[in-house]
Amino acid sequence: MIQPVPRAPNETVLLDMHVHSDYSIDSVVSVGAIVRAWERSGILPLVCDHNSIAGSREVYARIRGRDPDITEILAEEILTRDGEIIGAFLTEEIPPGLSAAETLDAIDDQGALSIVPHPFCTHRLCTIDRGVLQDVIDRIDIVEGYNARNRSPEADIEARAFAGEHGKPVSAGSDAHTHIEFAGALVAVAPFEGPDDFLANLKDAPVWCRPANTLRKMNPQR
Repeated sequence: MIQPVPRAPNETVLLDMHVHSDYSIDSVVSVGAIVRAWERSGILPLVCDHNSIAGSREVYARIRGRDPDITEILAEEILTRDGEIIGAFLTEEIPPGLSAAETLDAIDDQGALSIVPHPFCTHRLCTIDRGVLQDVIDRIDIVEGYNARNRSPEADIEARAFAGEHGKPVSAGSDAHTHIEFAGALVAVAPFEGPDDFLANLKDAPVWCRPANTLRKMNPQR
Protein backbone atom coordinates (compact mmCIF):
# COMPACT_ATOMS: atom_id res chain seq x y z
CA MET A 1 0.00 0.00 0.00
CA ILE A 2 2.78 2.41 0.87
CA GLN A 3 6.18 2.78 -0.72
CA PRO A 4 9.06 3.21 1.75
CA VAL A 5 9.55 6.82 2.80
CA PRO A 6 12.37 8.51 4.68
CA ARG A 7 11.94 8.08 8.41
CA ALA A 8 11.70 11.44 10.12
CA PRO A 9 13.92 12.37 13.05
CA ASN A 10 12.41 11.69 16.45
CA GLU A 11 11.37 15.31 16.84
CA THR A 12 9.60 15.50 13.47
CA VAL A 13 6.07 14.57 12.44
CA LEU A 14 5.52 13.18 8.94
CA LEU A 15 2.13 14.31 7.68
CA ASP A 16 0.26 13.68 4.43
CA MET A 17 -1.84 16.84 4.35
CA HIS A 18 -4.59 15.71 1.94
CA VAL A 19 -6.20 12.28 2.35
CA HIS A 20 -9.73 11.03 1.64
CA SER A 21 -11.48 8.15 3.36
CA ASP A 22 -14.57 6.39 2.08
CA TYR A 23 -16.65 9.03 3.81
CA SER A 24 -15.92 10.81 0.51
CA ILE A 25 -18.13 9.38 -2.20
CA ASP A 26 -15.24 9.16 -4.66
CA SER A 27 -12.73 7.45 -2.31
CA VAL A 28 -12.32 3.71 -1.76
CA VAL A 29 -9.96 3.98 1.24
CA SER A 30 -11.53 2.77 4.48
CA VAL A 31 -10.85 4.35 7.85
CA GLY A 32 -9.26 1.09 8.94
CA ALA A 33 -6.88 1.13 5.98
CA ILE A 34 -5.77 4.68 6.80
CA VAL A 35 -5.12 3.75 10.42
CA ARG A 36 -3.16 0.64 9.40
CA ALA A 37 -1.11 2.74 7.00
CA TRP A 38 -0.21 5.07 9.88
CA GLU A 39 0.70 2.09 12.06
CA ARG A 40 3.08 0.74 9.43
CA SER A 41 4.63 3.99 8.24
CA GLY A 42 4.32 6.48 11.06
CA ILE A 43 2.87 8.99 8.59
CA LEU A 44 -0.08 10.88 10.02
CA PRO A 45 -2.98 11.60 7.66
CA LEU A 46 -4.82 14.87 7.42
CA VAL A 47 -8.16 13.35 6.45
CA CYS A 48 -10.30 15.97 4.74
CA ASP A 49 -13.32 14.30 3.24
CA HIS A 50 -15.67 16.11 0.91
CA ASN A 51 -18.12 18.14 3.00
CA SER A 52 -17.70 15.84 5.99
CA ILE A 53 -15.68 15.82 9.18
CA ALA A 54 -16.76 12.28 10.08
CA GLY A 55 -13.83 10.47 8.47
CA SER A 56 -11.18 12.53 10.22
CA ARG A 57 -13.03 12.23 13.52
CA GLU A 58 -13.11 8.42 13.26
CA VAL A 59 -9.50 8.13 12.07
CA TYR A 60 -8.15 10.23 14.91
CA ALA A 61 -10.33 8.49 17.50
CA ARG A 62 -8.61 5.24 16.50
CA ILE A 63 -5.13 6.74 16.23
CA ARG A 64 -5.39 8.52 19.57
CA GLY A 65 -6.75 5.33 21.09
CA ARG A 66 -3.33 3.85 20.35
CA ASP A 67 -1.29 6.99 21.07
CA PRO A 68 -3.16 9.67 23.06
CA ASP A 69 -0.22 12.07 22.77
CA ILE A 70 -0.93 12.62 19.07
CA THR A 71 -2.65 15.90 18.33
CA GLU A 72 -6.06 15.51 16.74
CA ILE A 73 -6.51 17.24 13.38
CA LEU A 74 -10.13 17.26 12.26
CA ALA A 75 -10.49 18.49 8.71
CA GLU A 76 -12.93 18.83 5.82
CA GLU A 77 -12.65 19.72 2.14
CA ILE A 78 -15.57 22.09 1.76
CA LEU A 79 -17.20 22.79 -1.59
CA THR A 80 -18.02 26.48 -1.51
CA ARG A 81 -19.90 28.32 -4.25
CA ASP A 82 -16.48 29.50 -5.44
CA GLY A 83 -14.58 26.20 -5.28
CA GLU A 84 -12.98 24.04 -2.62
CA ILE A 85 -11.35 25.15 0.63
CA ILE A 86 -9.99 22.85 3.34
CA GLY A 87 -10.56 23.60 6.99
CA ALA A 88 -8.05 21.98 9.37
CA PHE A 89 -8.18 21.78 13.18
CA LEU A 90 -11.95 22.11 13.00
CA THR A 91 -14.29 21.34 15.87
CA GLU A 92 -17.52 21.26 13.87
CA GLU A 93 -18.53 20.40 10.32
CA ILE A 94 -18.99 23.34 7.95
CA PRO A 95 -21.80 23.06 5.40
CA PRO A 96 -21.11 23.25 1.66
CA GLY A 97 -22.64 25.87 -0.59
CA LEU A 98 -21.49 28.99 1.24
CA SER A 99 -19.34 31.57 -0.49
CA ALA A 100 -15.58 31.33 -0.04
CA ALA A 101 -15.68 34.35 2.26
CA GLU A 102 -18.48 32.86 4.36
CA THR A 103 -16.62 29.56 4.58
CA LEU A 104 -13.48 31.35 5.76
CA ASP A 105 -15.61 33.12 8.37
CA ALA A 106 -16.80 29.73 9.63
CA ILE A 107 -13.24 28.36 9.73
CA ASP A 108 -12.00 31.45 11.59
CA ASP A 109 -14.87 31.19 14.08
CA GLN A 110 -13.52 27.76 15.09
CA GLY A 111 -9.95 28.98 15.44
CA ALA A 112 -9.02 26.61 12.62
CA LEU A 113 -6.72 26.90 9.61
CA SER A 114 -7.70 27.39 5.98
CA ILE A 115 -5.93 25.63 3.10
CA VAL A 116 -6.62 26.25 -0.57
CA PRO A 117 -6.16 22.89 -2.33
CA HIS A 118 -4.83 22.47 -5.90
CA PRO A 119 -5.45 26.18 -6.63
CA PHE A 120 -4.19 26.18 -10.21
CA CYS A 121 -5.27 22.74 -11.34
CA THR A 122 -7.10 22.90 -14.66
CA HIS A 123 -8.70 19.43 -14.78
CA ARG A 124 -10.82 19.76 -11.63
CA LEU A 125 -14.15 21.55 -11.80
CA CYS A 126 -14.02 22.22 -8.05
CA THR A 127 -10.81 24.29 -8.05
CA ILE A 128 -11.32 27.69 -6.46
CA ASP A 129 -12.13 30.52 -8.84
CA ARG A 130 -8.94 32.49 -9.53
CA GLY A 131 -10.57 35.87 -9.11
CA VAL A 132 -12.06 34.85 -5.79
CA LEU A 133 -8.70 33.45 -4.68
CA GLN A 134 -7.11 36.82 -5.35
CA ASP A 135 -9.85 38.48 -3.32
CA VAL A 136 -9.48 36.20 -0.27
CA ILE A 137 -5.78 35.27 -0.31
CA ASP A 138 -5.01 37.53 2.66
CA ARG A 139 -7.39 35.36 4.70
CA ILE A 140 -5.97 32.01 3.56
CA ASP A 141 -3.45 30.42 5.94
CA ILE A 142 -1.85 27.79 3.66
CA VAL A 143 -1.57 27.16 -0.07
CA GLU A 144 -1.29 23.56 -1.24
CA GLY A 145 1.95 23.59 -3.20
CA TYR A 146 2.34 19.85 -3.81
CA ASN A 147 -0.69 17.78 -4.83
CA ALA A 148 0.30 14.30 -6.00
CA ARG A 149 -2.88 13.99 -8.05
CA ASN A 150 -2.16 16.96 -10.27
CA ARG A 151 -1.61 15.75 -13.82
CA SER A 152 1.28 18.08 -14.56
CA PRO A 153 3.88 19.81 -12.39
CA GLU A 154 2.99 23.25 -13.75
CA ALA A 155 -0.03 23.59 -11.45
CA ASP A 156 2.10 22.93 -8.38
CA ILE A 157 4.88 25.22 -9.59
CA GLU A 158 2.36 28.02 -10.09
CA ALA A 159 0.83 27.36 -6.66
CA ARG A 160 4.21 27.58 -4.92
CA ALA A 161 5.08 30.78 -6.77
CA PHE A 162 1.71 32.26 -5.79
CA ALA A 163 2.26 31.25 -2.16
CA GLY A 164 5.68 32.88 -2.18
CA GLU A 165 4.30 36.10 -3.64
CA HIS A 166 1.78 36.32 -0.82
CA GLY A 167 3.98 35.08 2.02
CA LYS A 168 2.01 31.88 2.59
CA PRO A 169 3.47 28.51 3.67
CA VAL A 170 2.78 25.56 1.40
CA SER A 171 1.37 22.16 2.20
CA ALA A 172 1.94 18.80 0.52
CA GLY A 173 -0.58 16.02 0.20
CA SER A 174 -1.31 12.93 -1.81
CA ASP A 175 -5.01 13.75 -2.30
CA ALA A 176 -5.33 9.99 -1.93
CA HIS A 177 -8.63 8.42 -3.02
CA THR A 178 -7.11 4.94 -3.37
CA HIS A 179 -4.80 2.92 -1.14
CA ILE A 180 -1.76 3.13 -3.38
CA GLU A 181 -1.83 6.94 -3.45
CA PHE A 182 -1.30 7.44 0.29
CA ALA A 183 1.91 9.32 1.18
CA GLY A 184 2.43 10.51 -2.38
CA ALA A 185 3.38 13.87 -0.90
CA LEU A 186 4.03 14.86 2.70
CA VAL A 187 5.66 17.37 5.00
CA ALA A 188 8.07 16.80 7.88
CA VAL A 189 6.95 19.30 10.50
CA ALA A 190 8.19 19.93 14.02
CA PRO A 191 5.85 18.71 16.79
CA PHE A 192 2.78 20.82 17.38
CA GLU A 193 -0.12 21.01 19.81
CA GLY A 194 -2.57 23.15 17.89
CA PRO A 195 -3.16 25.28 14.81
CA ASP A 196 -0.96 28.21 15.78
CA ASP A 197 2.25 26.28 16.36
CA PHE A 198 1.48 23.98 13.43
CA LEU A 199 1.26 26.99 11.12
CA ALA A 200 4.48 28.44 12.50
CA ASN A 201 6.31 25.11 12.14
CA LEU A 202 5.03 24.51 8.61
CA LYS A 203 6.92 27.55 7.30
CA ASP A 204 10.26 25.73 7.60
CA ALA A 205 9.05 22.17 6.97
CA PRO A 206 10.81 20.04 4.35
CA VAL A 207 8.56 18.41 1.77
CA TRP A 208 8.68 15.00 0.09
CA CYS A 209 6.80 14.13 -3.06
CA ARG A 210 6.66 10.98 -5.14
CA PRO A 211 6.78 11.49 -8.89
CA ALA A 212 6.62 8.24 -10.82
CA ASN A 213 6.38 6.27 -7.54
CA THR A 214 9.72 7.53 -6.24
CA LEU A 215 9.86 9.82 -3.24
CA ARG A 216 12.32 12.66 -3.51
CA LYS A 217 13.10 15.34 -0.99
CA MET A 218 12.25 18.86 -2.07
CA ASN A 219 13.61 22.16 -0.86
CA PRO A 220 11.41 23.37 1.98
CA GLN A 221 8.69 25.80 1.01
CA ARG A 222 9.92 26.37 -2.55
